[in-house]
Amino acid sequence: MKENPNSRRGGYRAGAGRKPGTGIYSEPTKPIRVPESQIDTVLGYLSAYRKKKDVSALSIATDSPRRTIPVMSHRVPAGFPSPADDYVQDRVDLNEHLILHREASFILRVSGWSMVGAGIHDGDELIVDRAIEPADGHVVVAVINGELTVKRLRKTGRKIRLAAENPDYPDIEFSAGEELVIWGVVTRVLHRV
Repeated sequence: MKENPNSRRGGYRAGAGRKPGTGIYSEPTKPIRVPESQIDTVLGYLSAYRKKKDVSALSIATDSPRRTIPVMSHRVPAGFPSPADDYVQDRVDLNEHLILHREASFILRVSGWSMVGAGIHDGDELIVDRAIEPADGHVVVAVINGELTVKRLRKTGRKIRLAAENPDYPDIEFSAGEELVIWGVVTRVLHRV
């Protein structure tokens, strides 16, 4: 690396900087630029990765090809369907149908049963939108002590709590001075049947 003669900085020094193979991952590191809005996402993912938890975040690709599927013209009865109703009314792009803010949306896989009362099961995938302002009653993904959790946001006056949707799990309450970071608002649950 060449030194800039007009620079007031010391320039490159042999042996300076972090040593390869040190740190949390025991391998060389590389600096990257992360958008400010995504810092909590990256840190939460890395924290879960270090702890070997089953948490995965998949970004909704912004350049994915448009793929549509047929939309039938009638609702499906839970009884016996009419054979006359088997024609296609329209086509729908699931990206447009399921996602409001593509650049701010992610898919997270759920681990655990604390939200089963809200229809969220272990292994389900959540579409999480970071551009939506969290409000009372929203199901949110929050960062607590560096870990991601999904709960229902409850605000009563100045009190905030994250409510589980399973009586076997306690709610998480916050006092003055405790920090709560809402990572995003859950907009859809992708549940395998």
